[in-house]
Formats: sequence, structure tokens, C-alpha cells
Amino acid sequence: MNTSNKVIPLHTMNTIDDEASIWLVKLDNGNLSDQSRRDLKAWLSADKRHSVALKAMAGIWDDMDEVLFSVDEMNSSRNVSLWPILKPIFQPYMLAASISFFAVFLWFAMPENVQNHSYATLVGQQMDATFDDGSIIHLNTNSRIETEFSDDKRIIKLIKGEALFDVAHDPNRPFIVYAGDRLVQAIGTKFVVHLQSENIQVTVTDGKVKMSKVPLNTQLADIKELNNTSIQKDDVYIAKGEQVTVGSDQSPKLTHIKPENIKRELSWLDGKLIFDNEELFDVITEINRYINIEIVLKEPSLHNIPISGRFDLKDSEALIEAIKLSFNMESQRLGSNKILLTKKR
Repeated sequence: MNTSNKVIPLHTMNTIDDEASIWLVKLDNGNLSDQSRRDLKAWLSADKRHSVALKAMAGIWDDMDEVLFSVDEMNSSRNVSLWPILKPIFQPYMLAASISFFAVFLWFAMPENVQNHSYATLVGQQMDATFDDGSIIHLNTNSRIETEFSDDKRIIKLIKGEALFDVAHDPNRPFIVYAGDRLVQAIGTKFVVHLQSENIQVTVTDGKVKMSKVPLNTQLADIKELNNTSIQKDDVYIAKGEQVTVGSDQSPKLTHIKPENIKRELSWLDGKLIFDNEELFDVITEINRYINIEIVLKEPSLHNIPISGRFDLKDSEALIEAIKLSFNMESQRLGSNKILLTKKR
């Protein structure tokens, strides 16, 4: 989005120097908001004298090499105070500040606008976030992602857990989710990626995605747009209503899912868990993802009992009580975070 209309170019060199000095102080904080970054880029492009003034301010650091070297030797993150040198420039604004050489150097050295963020949830938590491009993420329980958005790509690394991605259409910037040893690329679609130990599950609820294999521990910066003109070994296209599960060094397994089953799988978005004639062991395993207490079935004979129902994730005690009453069980506390379920005698 063009933000140049938010910047008013002033044409005196004194004013430009003042604006440059203010931007240096903001850069010193090291935590510019996305809007501030856009405003700075707009300011730099509004008048060629702006970048000249900012670089001239940076030139003051030439007299500080010895001090900066000392700071680097001590591996210190403290800022170097340049107030005695910059006071004549900043005095009209009474800005008692310090300037970090390294922060501003990185700003000029960056080849493109790269934004990195991390998002995480605890057990039992869910979180929604909207990215600058309009894409929305729904992060499920005990999950974590890292993002790297640049001018030519959008990369999400799912480190653990599960997330639903509602992708904003942008043909010039591919949207790629990296989980385990797989990349999932989509443009204008909605899909869920669930990372379970070494297994990766992708469910597409709208549109179409492509899954490809990559080496483990690939760096985000090294991930490029996937080649959609040809299909390589282990590549698979996943369309709406389809789900792919793949483990390490295994071939992807594609299945078709009925709309009602997809609705059940996404019930966590509404704080619910819905089961339809599923084995109790699988139900307990799923429930354990959302609560801080681990439920354990004592007898193997209980594992295959079919169960159907709707459970509220916000009330784990009621959930456990419902299972006990439905199957004539009793519970026993084992420590502070484990419950053993047994059949009543």
C-alpha cells in the first residue's frame, strides 16, 4: 500500500535535517512498527535529499569508530551515547537520545523489506492474528509459528501444533507454510496444517494447495517459490475437501473428507470438540491436547469403545465427568496433572 500521502515533504534543509535526526532516534529503538517502517520508506522516497540527510547523520559515526570497536569487543548490547556530538542537531527538539550504529546500518543494508514475527499458544489456548497482507491465521492449542514476509514471498514455519490459514490473494507473493520436511504453497485459499511429531496433516477447506518435500531444517530465507509447472517425486496437489497425511520418509496419503467431517475437525475454532462414533482412545488423545491434565485409560478394553458427543474446551472438569458417567467409569488422581480412568467394579 502506498503511504506517501501521509508524508508532507518540507523543502528547507534545516527541516530535512531535523526530520532525519528524528528518524535516527526512532531507528535507535530497534522496534519500529510496521506502519513506522512504511512511513520511513515513504519519507525516503518523497525527496532524494531525505536519504542524503539521513546518511549524513550516519556519517557522524565516523568519529566514533574506536568507541564502537570497544563495545563490539565487550559483546555488549548497550547503545553508545552520541549526545555530546549530536546535541547541536537535536537541541531544537531537546532529544536526549543515543544512536545505535548497528541498527541503522542493518536498515540500509537490507536488500528488501523483510518482516519477522513469532506467534505461540499455550495448552488450551487459541489465537487469531491478521497479517499486513490481509491473511488470517487461527492458531490452535500448544502451537508455535515463525513468519518471514518480504516483498516477494510470505513464509510461515509451523514449529509445532496446528494452524488454519485463510490466505489473502496475492499472485506476486506466494504464501508458503513450512512444516517438518514439507512445503505447502497456496494463493488465495484456506487450509489447515497439523504437525504431530513426525507426521504432517494438511486439510484444504477452500481452494487448492501444493505440497512438496524439502530437506529438514531448511532456512526460511532459502525457501523459494515452488515450481507449479511440473510435478516432482513426492509432490501432491490437495483440493477443497481433501486431506493429506505424510510421515517422515513416507509417501503422502490423500483422502477425501465429507463437509460434515471437516466441520467436526475445525470445531476447535469455536472452542468445541465434536466426535462421531470414534474410539475412546482417540478421543482421549485429542482431548489431552487441550487440557493441562493428562487423562489415561487404565484398561486396554476401554480403548475401542465408540463415543459421540460435543465437548466444551473451556470446561475440562465437565468433559471428564461426562466421560465417566457415559461409560460407568471412576477417576483417580495421580499427582497434580494426571487422571486415571477405570471401569467401575
